[in-house]
Amino acid sequence: MLVKLWMGTDVVTIAPNQTIAEAEKLLKEHKIRRLPVVEGDTLVGIVSPNDLEKVMPSILDAEGNNEEEFIADHTEIRTVMTSSPITIGPDDTLVEAARKMRRNKIDGLPVVENRKLIGILSISDILDAFLEVMATTQPGTRFDLKIDRAPESFFKMIKVFQKQSKEILAISQYYDFSKEHQMITIQIRGDDNEGLIDMLWANNITVDRITPIS
Repeated sequence: MLVKLWMGTDVVTIAPNQTIAEAEKLLKEHKIRRLPVVEGDTLVGIVSPNDLEKVMPSILDAEGNNEEEFIADHTEIRTVMTSSPITIGPDDTLVEAARKMRRNKIDGLPVVENRKLIGILSISDILDAFLEVMATTQPGTRFDLKIDRAPESFFKMIKVFQKQSKEILAISQYYDFSKEHQMITIQIRGDDNEGLIDMLWANNITVDRITPIS
């Protein structure tokens, strides 16, 4: 799945010459954790609540709210933003995006094409994509199956579902489930599956779990 299919395009941004106070207001109003910094439509940085929390104590010797408000109102974002932020492209995959987030311990990525900001991808967007693929809302039955790791075993399993005229709604594969087996999760439409279960076992496909989905 591609980033461009799941990214948000209504992106809240801030300019580098705006202030800490304005950034704080945008973050709170929109309940977001990452605020891209743009000049025109070109991404030049990113700022988060953590960035603001780190800089405020360092420039304040905390002698009252008046001084804090003055600095927040007069300190430009360009002095506190993270320049050269980690980004992702619209034609990159969600797998690559998730790896970048995990590797860098961040919860969102600006989506950039030719240096121009065109969207933002959050961890929530990735979870939504996962649920779309793995947890279809249509009623049916979910099978957790174990097959050996030979490539032909997967196609043999699919043929069993075809012979039983079962409509597959969602499918996922965990190839490295064990040294001997891969785990396949398949959700199908319907709940009359006695013939299917018998045929799966007859073809040396282990039925690990069956879960009705209503």
